[in-house]
Amino acid sequence: MDKDHLIDLISNSLLYEGKDGESTSNIVDFKNYLQRLNLDQLRTMSKEFIL
Repeated sequence: MDKDHLIDLISNSLLYEGKDGESTSNIVDFKNYLQRLNLDQLRTMSKEFIL
């Protein structure tokens, strides 16, 4: 998987598991954080969100 795909996967997982009151700005901030990670870090993180 490429970096963009992993970021979308993790973000979508977060949205699914997030609370109803979760603000959009928190999601945007989290996506920005994910952009700064390298591919190996994203792969590790995605395994935790998928499981």
